[in-house]
Amino acid sequence: MKTPEEYFLERNFLPESDENLTEAEQAFLKKYMGHGENADAVGQSLPDPAQVQAAPGFARRSDDGQTAQESVDEPDLMESLKNEPSLQLVAFSLGGQEFTVPIDTVQEVIKYVAPTKLPAAPGFISGIVNLRGRVTPLVMTGMLMGIPVAKEDCRFIVVCKRKGLQVGLLIESVKTMYRVEQDSIDWGVETHLGGNVEYVAGLLKAEDARLVGILSVDRIVDKVLKG
Repeated sequence: MKTPEEYFLERNFLPESDENLTEAEQAFLKKYMGHGENADAVGQSLPDPAQVQAAPGFARRSDDGQTAQESVDEPDLMESLKNEPSLQLVAFSLGGQEFTVPIDTVQEVIKYVAPTKLPAAPGFISGIVNLRGRVTPLVMTGMLMGIPVAKEDCRFIVVCKRKGLQVGLLIESVKTMYRVEQDSIDWGVETHLGGNVEYVAGLLKAEDARLVGILSVDRIVDKVLKG
């Protein structure tokens, strides 16, 4: 099994992007910055890209070639992952709990950078950064999940991309990377968590009998766009 270092370092570096804004980026700017039809111009005039550092052991992944044609109506990734024989998951800590996101959604893991505040944005959006030329809202993952997490403890950002929008999930620390077989995942999360499963799509049954939540980045992106 490859270590997180080996997996991320094998990827080609993502080039600086000068693409037009995606449909999702335009929707985000229109909703929270009120720029409507001028969203493209606003996106091009965002502050210079934030100076970022990769988290120890993690390097940038190559992009998957998606462009401004990415749609907010993209099919839910979790539904397709249910049919895969195995999954790779990036694990991180949040309020003393462990969660994961599918490696398919992760662009990179970086050290925290301070965002530009958006007064019109809901409380769970910490702000926005220009990360490698892309509009990137930073999500206070703990607040979204209803988990008490001190802001100063969120020292890293898991940068994910789905449905044409790049989002940064604020976390405390990166833990490990799992490669698990499908039979180690329980997709019937309601059985264990009841109704509080809005952003948890599945549960990984770890070797020590712990149940580790698998977050749906698609649902988080939907929440960011809808507010």
